[in-house]
This record gives sequence, structure tokens and C-alpha cells, in this order.
Amino acid sequence: MICFIGGPPRVGKSVIAEVITRERGIGSVATDSLGAVLETVLSPESEPGLFVVSRFNEMPEADRIRLMAENPARRIDYQIEESKAVWRAVVPFVLREQEEGRSLVVEGVAVLPELVAQLEGIDYRTVFLGNRGLTHNENIKRGAIEREHDWMRHASDEYVNAFAAFVAQMSGYIEKEARTYGFDYVEMDRRPFSDAVAEVVDLLLG
Repeated sequence: MICFIGGPPRVGKSVIAEVITRERGIGSVATDSLGAVLETVLSPESEPGLFVVSRFNEMPEADRIRLMAENPARRIDYQIEESKAVWRAVVPFVLREQEEGRSLVVEGVAVLPELVAQLEGIDYRTVFLGNRGLTHNENIKRGAIEREHDWMRHASDEYVNAFAAFVAQMSGYIEKEARTYGFDYVEMDRRPFSDAVAEVVDLLLG
């Protein structure tokens, strides 16, 4: 069984994958890791979509804040463009895992409803997450502090606030797309985090 966990950045996908690995003994892979591999063998000229978020991250912080605050739809488009490029690695990877008889959790922003819906020949379950809570900026700060190598540990409050607003906007997009394609969507802000994690694990493996 291949389990997909999709959703915007910073909504708990990797945490839930870690819970499943620890409690159920099922391996996991982040689409970010597959994307990083692709970046070593492809160039911006050959696959521009793969590098679009990296180019955004290279912009001055003030410009990134302004774009997320004033035009979150464009930031979402960047994420979708990158996700479609990364998905080219996800499909053959999960096919190989299935052929080898291994169960796997695949988590990441590149797991989009429209992409998962196109899968053929794969036994899978999928849950999408989102967070539109008014205090999600505090969740992001706390999560970054808990992870030693998290680049957002040093982000300004203004940047984190703008990023949380972008996550809320993308959560709305993901929920709409998930409903369109008949996938489960879990809003992480509607209950204690541990309860939301338990719900996602039950939807995937219950």
C-alpha cells in the first residue's frame, strides 16, 4: 500500500509520516528529497519548473513578504509548478516500491490532488492536510524551533506571518481540489494536533 499525504508547507505532513514510520514500521519519503535529487541532474534550462520556488526563495525577504501578502495566488502557482516537475520522479519511485512489495508513505507539497488522481496501477490511499487557523504563525515558529536545522528558525516575525497567510490560502485551494477529486481533507486547526494526527493515520491505515 502506498500512502500519500499532501498539503501546503508547514501543516504537519512530515510529522505524521514520522509517526507512521515509528508506530507502524512503514518507510516514508519526502517529495522534497526526490526534488533535491532531480535538481542535481537537471538544469533550470531543461526543467525550469523544478527551480521556480528556489528562485522565489532567492528574492530579497521584503519582496517575498510583499508577494505572499499581496498576491498569494502567484506563490501558490509557483508551488504547483514545482510540484508537477517533482512528480515526474514520484511516480516511477512509488511504482518500483509497489513492485518490490513494500508499503510506503509519500509526503510533501508535490502530492497534489490532480496528480494523485492520474495514478494508474498503484494501490494507494491519500489524505490532504491544511491549516487556516489564525494562530498558525505561532505553530510555524514553534515547529521551526524544535527542529535544529530548520531554516525558518531565523525567519523574521513578518516573514512567518506572511508565510502563514500563504499557507492558509493554499489550504483553501487544496481542500477544494481534494473535494473535486474525492479525496479526504483534514483541517489541522479544528482540534488538538494529536487528535488530527490520529485521524489522518486512521484514514490512511485504519
